Amino acid sequence: MLNKPYWLKAGVSFVKKNMEHAQDSLLNLPHLFLNRVQLDGTQCIKLFFYDNSAIRKRIDQNEWIRYSLELGAWYTTEYVNTIAILQDLFDDIAVVNLSKLDWKKVEVSRGSIGTPANFKDLKLRHGFETITLFPFLTDGRSWIGFKHRFDKKHYKEVMSSNWFYYHPANKIWEITAAKDQIFNVMAFLSERFTLKLNIELRIHDLKIRRLLLEQSYIKDSDFKSCPLEFLVYLQSQNYSDNTLVAYHNLVIRFLNAFKGKSIEDINRFGTDEINHYHEIWNQRSLPGPSLVNQSVNAVKMYYKVMGKRTLQLEQVNRPMRDKVLPGIYSKEEVEKILQQIANPKHKAMIFLIYSSGLRISEVLHLRKEDLQRDRGLLFIRKSKGRKDRFTTLANNALTLIDTYLADNNPKEYLFEGQFGGRYSTTSIRNVLHEAKRRAGVTTKGSVHTLRHSFATHLLENGTDLRYIQELLGHESSKTTEIYTHVSNLNLAKITSPGDLIKI
Repeated sequence: MLNKPYWLKAGVSFVKKNMEHAQDSLLNLPHLFLNRVQLDGTQCIKLFFYDNSAIRKRIDQNEWIRYSLELGAWYTTEYVNTIAILQDLFDDIAVVNLSKLDWKKVEVSRGSIGTPANFKDLKLRHGFETITLFPFLTDGRSWIGFKHRFDKKHYKEVMSSNWFYYHPANKIWEITAAKDQIFNVMAFLSERFTLKLNIELRIHDLKIRRLLLEQSYIKDSDFKSCPLEFLVYLQSQNYSDNTLVAYHNLVIRFLNAFKGKSIEDINRFGTDEINHYHEIWNQRSLPGPSLVNQSVNAVKMYYKVMGKRTLQLEQVNRPMRDKVLPGIYSKEEVEKILQQIANPKHKAMIFLIYSSGLRISEVLHLRKEDLQRDRGLLFIRKSKGRKDRFTTLANNALTLIDTYLADNNPKEYLFEGQFGGRYSTTSIRNVLHEAKRRAGVTTKGSVHTLRHSFATHLLENGTDLRYIQELLGHESSKTTEIYTHVSNLNLAKITSPGDLIKI
């Protein structure tokens, strides 16, 4: 046999080395598996791969590839050339593997009652003692303090931290740490106790507020904290504290519902995943249309701030609200409740809520200068929606207020707590509850029911609905119109056709 020419031997060797190099490169590339599935009766291609930043970046650049909560994977609708397009798209960064293309066909329906295995609820921690922080003055300076009797273990930890000082005279622990260490102090305490803030202690640092809002949850390795960027947006847009707290709690529930998914993954969800999340929540615990609707608002706001891709938020579904009429107390029941309240301050507060149609937060923020006695009006500052308004001020309300002021001299607010500062919402609720019990009033209702009663009784007295809307501070007349359904005055005037028949 003739020997092969040198150049041919060299060529064969070159080709062999390049083939080996290509095989080595192929082995180093991640595999992207394609699998045919049925999604709501539509033929789709599911993409499965182990976490890889290059593949995910390529997916982000192609919005026709979407994430499915039901599948727990990325997918796209299958057309004649879909597989070829996917092969071309990922050819340089992954091995597009077709070995599972027709393996284990899955039928998935978004309307099914079954929930994904990776859908979970947040878990709360239990068994932690509560410490309430409050502001107090010492040596002419304002400090943060608390009262607590530590066990031996916690006392040793507190003393070794060098962040606290104990005042034996008034039995108060004072936080002596510098301002730049307050977050570390809060983290130290919240790991060992449940921290609460006195109504007069206001902390504006969002990092600390987030820490306090999330201290009650069990934080496993998959726990996702609410992005600070979202809270900064709410604060910068001047949303109320109540809205910030409510939106935080609803968003963190949403983020932590998806086990194994990072915040980056969730930020790439589409409207289908958001809708399905609320469907599952409804199926699991029946939270009620109002709460789900608020969650929709919070999640839409979250994607407006954090979403890194175009999301058609108008396609997010809202639940149909139950048309439940608000309960009211009759005039006789209001009188019975007031007769059972002996404390002048409590009586003035409850009557003012009813006679002026106030929200509980509005009565607690009143100041003496808000009483415009000569005009018979009450000025409400920055109420819901941060709007100012006037409402009616009854002469009877002024009489009760003057009786209360005869023995009290509040410094800042019209109604203050035992040690100054705003009165507690819990205390005023307890006052009404106890008065109802003593009066034998069994009508279901809360402090807010007094506001509903105010509106209904005005309507029954012939007050125009537009004036009631102004007094209540409603943005839309549709909100006020619900009282036309509650009032039974006009209904009582209707003669039933049954009374026109002789029996």
